[in-house]
This record gives sequence, C-alpha cells and structure tokens, in this order.
Amino acid sequence: MTRTIIDTPYSVKTRAHSLAALGIRCVIRYYNRQNSQTFPDKRLTRVEAEAIDEAGMAIAVVFQQNHRLITDFSREWADKDAAAALACAMDVRQPKGSTIYVAVDHDFVAAVDLATITAYFEQVGSALRKEGFRIGAYASGRVAGHLKTRDMIEDVWLARPLGWSGSRDYLRDGAWNLYQDAVGLRIDGLDCDSNITPSGRPDFGQFTLGMPRAMPLAQGLDTGPTPSLYEVDARGSLNLRGGPSLDYPVIRTLPPGTQLYGLRRNGDWLLVDLEGDGRPDGFVSLSYLFDVTGQTANLPVAGMQAIDIAYREYEMQVTKLGGPGTNPRIELYYRRLDGKPLGHDDDEVAWCSYFINFCFSELGQSGSGRANARSWLDWGRPVSGPPRRGDVVVLWRQSRDSWKGHVGFFAGHDGDNWLLLGGNQDDAVSIMAFAPDRVLGVRRL
Repeated sequence: MTRTIIDTPYSVKTRAHSLAALGIRCVIRYYNRQNSQTFPDKRLTRVEAEAIDEAGMAIAVVFQQNHRLITDFSREWADKDAAAALACAMDVRQPKGSTIYVAVDHDFVAAVDLATITAYFEQVGSALRKEGFRIGAYASGRVAGHLKTRDMIEDVWLARPLGWSGSRDYLRDGAWNLYQDAVGLRIDGLDCDSNITPSGRPDFGQFTLGMPRAMPLAQGLDTGPTPSLYEVDARGSLNLRGGPSLDYPVIRTLPPGTQLYGLRRNGDWLLVDLEGDGRPDGFVSLSYLFDVTGQTANLPVAGMQAIDIAYREYEMQVTKLGGPGTNPRIELYYRRLDGKPLGHDDDEVAWCSYFINFCFSELGQSGSGRANARSWLDWGRPVSGPPRRGDVVVLWRQSRDSWKGHVGFFAGHDGDNWLLLGGNQDDAVSIMAFAPDRVLGVRRL
C-alpha cells in the first residue's frame, strides 16, 4: 500500500524532499506547551514547516501535552493549551480556516469523564475559532461522536485502536475525516504512523503555507500578489472538483463565462476562488480557462515538481565514474531522451540537459526534448522577475555567443550567486553556485 499521509513526533526537516519523492503528500506534526526528553523535537517549528511546504507536501497539526489522563482536560489546562496552540500556529503561520486537532489519547468511557472533556473542548474551541481556526479531535469513536453531536468539533481524526469504545462503528459509519490505519511504520528511516481519508473526501483541515489569507480581496489589503483572473472557456459547463484530478467528486458546475480567481497550480489543475474572498473553493482543469489578467506561470505551484525529482537524484549521489556509461543512473538519463545508451568511449558529451529532461519526464511532463542546454531557451515561458524554486536556468559556457551552455534548476542564493541543482556539475548531480551575469534566460512551465 502506498502511504501518503503520515504522522510523526520527529522532525522531518532534513528528509522532507526524500519523503515527498517516496509519495508522501501530507505530514502531521505536533503543537504542545513543552517538548519532552523522549521527543525533543516533537513541536513543529517554522523552519520545519517551510521545509515540508517547499518539498510540495501539505501539513496538518495536532496539539498534545500528554492528554492521556482526565486531569489533562481541566478548565485550567484548557486556557493554557489554547494559548499554546495559538502561539504555535502563529509561529508556523498556519492559515486561518485550517484545523488544529487536539488529542484525546485514551479510551475514556465514563459519563463524568466525557462531561469534563466536553467542557475542555468548549473552552479550547471557543479560543481557536475566535482566531479563525477549525478544531478537531484525535480520539476514540465514543469521544469523537460525543463531541461532534454537541458541535464541539468540526473534524474527527479516529485513533488507530478499534478496540476503543465506539471506534469500530464510527469507522464503519464513515463520519470521520481521518483514520490512523497503521502504526509503528518506518519510512526513509523515520518512525511514523500512516493515515487515510474517506473516499472522495480528501479535506481534513490540512494546509500549505502558500494558502491565501481568508479576507476579501476587495478590501485592498496587502494579501500578497494579486491572483490571476480567469474565465470559463468551454462549450458546456466546467466541473469544479474537490481535488486536482478526475478522481475527486464534483462540487458544482460552472457555466461558460464564469469568472474566477486562480490561487495556485497543481499540474494541469487550478485551485480557484469563486467569490473573490481569498478562500479556495475547489479545482478546475486549466484546459478550459481563458486568462483575463495575469499568467498561470506566475502562480504558486503545489504538488511534486521536476526539481523534487532532481533532489531525489541528488540524494542518490549520482556521479560519473570514469565515463558516462559506467553509472547506470546516468545511462538512464540518456536512454530516456535518446532511447539508447551513450557510447562508452565518448566521455566529453555533457549530460546536463539529459538530466533536466529526465526530471520532467518522471512526472509525465515535456522538457526541451533536446540534448543542447540552450534548447531550454525555447521551452516553457520566460520569467522576467526574480527566479523561483524549480525554475529552469540556462547559462552560457565559454562565451555568451558560443553555442555551448549549461542548464539547471534554480535552488536558491549563495550571497549574490545563484545556486543551481543540476546534472554534470563537477561530473555529478550536485548543487553549485554560478554568477548571475552568466544567465541567458529563466524559464517556467
């Protein structure tokens, strides 16, 4: 089974890209008042959240400070826990409208205990909702159902033990948003658990740091770059779906001529805002939209990108060993573009363009289709502003007027220099710094 949603008490900052390359789409991490000696990095930090987001994965959070004893759910702790959860959310810059789960990590069944937990959630929920967050519970079926029917929570994360009171029935009834289906896993060296969502209901309050702020665009406040305006350009109606593929259910249909705002891209799909209030309403296919203002290429991108494939290869330490034919991985780059391996006696042929083409092909996307690095100057769309992570950067080699060049993915800055992640850099897949005056062009899909 492919695991796509994991929860873990350990930081994933240094392995975010490798987890994304393995198919992980969301990492659930913790908020708390204080870390323990057992889990010294249990609390999600801003730096880790940025690493998860940059790798193309979503984030979900759960507040837990023990929460295994009924005394953990007193009114005194409710105020402290709510304040701590909001402080964590502010540090991470968690967007409003997403969910903060609170753990109830025990099979509470007594009526007096359920009353105590209800009072606790009423107090915590009031504080979280006041700041614009949804509240959820990680709990047994009995506790979750008790809280849900009393409108104490919006979302339910059903704990793994089906022997807990009411859990088996709650799972069968399908009223949950998230279920912890396996525990004690080890993925990429990380101890974690896996989770699933109900069929056709992928939303459980997860978020990305690039989500728009929940405020009307018409207010004229500084909400970042103005979203692009689109118009439905289809003969019939266009389906608005719950996620970026045909596998997601249709939320509603949009007649031709409907205008909407594009918030971010996910492959050939666009997350859109129908009301202009900054809130995402669903996904539509880019194939049936007309650009009224702005460019799709300038929108934030979600999901795995070609640079994520490049990082995967980088982590594999792909390097040339005495000739291009000696490393089977480099041979694969050649085969993917030309359909045949390069001759072993020709170790002067550069393979930077082969590598970039390979990274796009791994996602089913088209690259330049050519071995010449400068061929990328005719690919995609030109970028006139500052480069963004994953942009394709073309450099001149030997001289600006020469036919020779180099191509790589923009990965950041090192002082004034640009960091490129690419192939055939010191005969390896590596990250190297280049002077910006060598740049011939920057392109974006």
